[in-house]
Amino acid sequence: MLRFIAASACVASAAAHGSMVTPISRNAVDHAEVGCDRSTDSCSAKAVGNGCVNVTHPGQPCHNGQADFWYSQGCFIGCPTCDHLSGRRQTDLCGLGKKATLPDYARSTNRNATRFSDLDIYQHNPWSAPGSAPVADPCGLAGGSPWAWNRGEAGNYVNTTHAVHGQKGSTLPRMPTGVQWKIGGEAEVTWQVRNNHGGGYSYRLCPADVLLSEECFQDHPLDFVANRSGLLFADGSHQLIQPVHVNVGTEPSGSTWARIPVAPTKLGPMCIAGPNDDPNAPHSCAAKNNPKDDCGCTQCPQTPGSDCSRCSNCYTTPGFAPYMHEGQPVSGVGPVVGIEDAVRVPADLAPGKYVLGFRYDCEATAQVWSNCADIELIQ
Repeated sequence: MLRFIAASACVASAAAHGSMVTPISRNAVDHAEVGCDRSTDSCSAKAVGNGCVNVTHPGQPCHNGQADFWYSQGCFIGCPTCDHLSGRRQTDLCGLGKKATLPDYARSTNRNATRFSDLDIYQHNPWSAPGSAPVADPCGLAGGSPWAWNRGEAGNYVNTTHAVHGQKGSTLPRMPTGVQWKIGGEAEVTWQVRNNHGGGYSYRLCPADVLLSEECFQDHPLDFVANRSGLLFADGSHQLIQPVHVNVGTEPSGSTWARIPVAPTKLGPMCIAGPNDDPNAPHSCAAKNNPKDDCGCTQCPQTPGSDCSRCSNCYTTPGFAPYMHEGQPVSGVGPVVGIEDAVRVPADLAPGKYVLGFRYDCEATAQVWSNCADIELIQ
């Protein structure tokens, strides 16, 4: 059984918002006043604690604020920048021809589509080449766009005295957590996924006294401790899992990323054309050659009773949120509300204050979710 720090997680009824829970991130700057509203899939200063549970002590208020509303969208592999608009488009937006590098075993959705075929509609999204898509800010962008107004994607950031929509996460003030990691040792991190768009994630470090940049974080990627990965449930129970890690085709070269262990079966009918879909684009969800059967765009069937036997690696346990690991049936009670990891602290880093970066690259959308937390490395 895992022995992790008590974590708070926001649980929403919607089906990729992701945020770091422990250590608490700078992105939770408004944690004392902002809660999650389950009915609207948003956060509001008028909804303190509404719809949130502390996964160790059920029923207690959530204290993670709007940490899962800091992200970049319209970010495609091979492109130099994000356009902040095209989170749901399935295309090579900048036309530079960057190819997917993710091994097939690490794909999280649309796994039955042959790579680079017309049915491989997600091949230009961030998880197709982990770490290579640009970001608007390495610590996320409040509400996912730099403009003063909100856009869709359930990213309606509520302005507070602490942060406002469009603010860069790297400009947030330090938030001392008291968390100390021993150099050369192992450390624990917990994060939660609010809306699941498939993909995977990594943890990185950057010294706190330098400019927080994607380049700085990529200089210090962290490795996972494979036998300490797990799922956290609404009743506070834990379940060790067999994680899916990948260090081939990642950026920086050789860095290790983890596939999200909760199956994206609640993606919904992603093949329905959205307002930004171009039916003339070969990989658009609006394209006429897009698969129409239950197994086409999503990992598992969307219609009860559908035959999806040819879809690979679809794991579902009645009464629980679906998950994607090759372990034993989950024994927890209630939905998966947290994902727990252990990472190795590099032995060659100097003691001092650092920023822990969490980056979650989506596969079914052109989005990257980011959080940053303050920690200290000690001898």
